Amino acid sequence: MKLILVALLTGTALAVQAAEIRRIALDGTPLTILSTEILGTDGFPRIKMLEQPGLELFPASAKPTRGTVLICPGGGYAGLAVGHEGREVAKMLNEAGWDASVLLYHVSAGERTRELALGDAKAALALIQTRGADFGLASHRIGVMGFSAGGHLSARLVHETAKDKLPAFVALIYPAYLEAEGKCLDEVAPANVPAFLYVAQDDKHAPGSFAYAAACKDRGTRSEFFHPDEGGHGFGLKPTRPASVQDWPDKLLGFLGSLD
Repeated sequence: MKLILVALLTGTALAVQAAEIRRIALDGTPLTILSTEILGTDGFPRIKMLEQPGLELFPASAKPTRGTVLICPGGGYAGLAVGHEGREVAKMLNEAGWDASVLLYHVSAGERTRELALGDAKAALALIQTRGADFGLASHRIGVMGFSAGGHLSARLVHETAKDKLPAFVALIYPAYLEAEGKCLDEVAPANVPAFLYVAQDDKHAPGSFAYAAACKDRGTRSEFFHPDEGGHGFGLKPTRPASVQDWPDKLLGFLGSLD
């Protein structure tokens, strides 16, 4: 009974926190259909079924800001890790002088999931580029970052917009699905924007980051690549993440600072 009560109280606190976030649909209107969140076994929230794609807005309090980061949480295209790979990251970026927005993209939508997600990412980027100021987000510099499946989505977004309005940079944190037989997939081939990669070498998806970094080098794209020996997958901003990967936020902020 005590454990059940704790879970209920935690869930209630989570719901209150989530309710305080401003959300918009990808056409800029208020997001009125909210998806149900659950707590994972790690205590962080996840969205398993998305009712409507949209953006969670995290404008920094101090203005002007250095730009906006569009964050794509991971979840294997079966869910969204909106806590340690989304909202907590947005707050960290706010403290460093960046506006941020968390993309709620299609998941668990069958064979069309990845294409629907890519469409969501394109729409989100275009919305911030054209109307960011309407939502308190800077539009003079817009970058994209993603975790795991969200890293794959971010890399696809950069590739797909290479001939249009590219993001200013891309940051891939333990990205998944980037390679086959050690070669970077065409659908995520780097564009000419600075790239940041961070992955633990004992992550099963690590070969994708190595392939992406090699592709950046081949085309002369600026990149920073960090690959500690250990750390596993999915650590994000969990306070319990291994010591070997505690430094990824500092590395990322150093990269972002070098863009000025």
